[in-house]
Amino acid sequence: MNPDYYVDNNSTGDGDMASESRDSIGAKCGGMVVMFVLPFLIGLAPLKARKLKNAARITSIASCFGGGVFFGTCFMHLIPEVAIEINKWKETSDSLFLRTLPLAEMLECLGFVIIMFVETIVHSMSHGHGHAPLTQEELEGRAGKVAMKANGDNKSLSSTDGGEVEQMNPNGAAHAHQPQKKSKTVGVLIFALAVHSFFEGLAIGVEAKAGVFLQLAGAILIHKCVVAFAVGTRLIDAGQTLKQMLVSLFVFCICTPLGIGVAMGILDLLMSTGASTMNLVSGLIQGLSTGFFLYITFAEMIFEEMRNEVDLLLKVLFMAVGCILIGASTIWHNYADGIAMMLAEQAKELEQVYKALIPS
Repeated sequence: MNPDYYVDNNSTGDGDMASESRDSIGAKCGGMVVMFVLPFLIGLAPLKARKLKNAARITSIASCFGGGVFFGTCFMHLIPEVAIEINKWKETSDSLFLRTLPLAEMLECLGFVIIMFVETIVHSMSHGHGHAPLTQEELEGRAGKVAMKANGDNKSLSSTDGGEVEQMNPNGAAHAHQPQKKSKTVGVLIFALAVHSFFEGLAIGVEAKAGVFLQLAGAILIHKCVVAFAVGTRLIDAGQTLKQMLVSLFVFCICTPLGIGVAMGILDLLMSTGASTMNLVSGLIQGLSTGFFLYITFAEMIFEEMRNEVDLLLKVLFMAVGCILIGASTIWHNYADGIAMMLAEQAKELEQVYKALIPS
């Protein structure tokens, strides 16, 4: 299937890219600061949930909200943008085979399979160890817990102090199952979001007009704040320490300002490489990272939370709320892109009229 139904709403002329005004530079510098600080602070907000009475229940429901945010981000933001970049590259190709190749979808599937393959290898290696036999005292203690549970004491939990659920076999060997398996792909999640955020910053960083830049940056900021809260919830759910969480949020939040800064610094280089090359590189990287993102969203978040049927209806409701919020922010983002395109077209029309009235 050739996804030509996706169109690019944010095309500006090369003349606009080449001329950066002083106002535009000031707006971009201010935008870079705000787009780092605000999402970073919002990403730390879920930390307060840990101190509440029903922290586990709140964290689980918040994780479903985050799953809804990522679900909406996949289908309303990431996948269409990959198709846009690849389609712009296809338009410059004379090969019928390349023009009909579903490259965007193939990249996303490849990214999904790659991260699933890596996860399978890591999972098999981590479960290839032997089972250490327990001492007599430990066996007696666990036998007492089993007996208490059999007598109706549901408060007795067969778990260690670190939260690892243990199972015993007839030979007295224990095997600890880590509930934080989901934490293995947190780094991949941050990487996928960081790559997308960088190219997002790169896309708006080449905008020469301060007003248009602020409109686009505002729309992206709303979207990024919602995602930042979901990321913070995900990091807590994965059991990250405060230091690890700060590092992860820093990497996620810095990439959009970094993309803006790179675009400001190498505008001439970007123009010399050609738009087609940039579209291909952006499409390839974002396509693979979108596949990573899809796997994490479904296999690591939504499926994991839905397996626990406690508060199932409430979880579905919060997942829907997260998806609706992303939908609303995407509508605003596309509307801002439409305004930017309209202003660019009006500027070109005025330039043509000016040249017609006042010949050079």
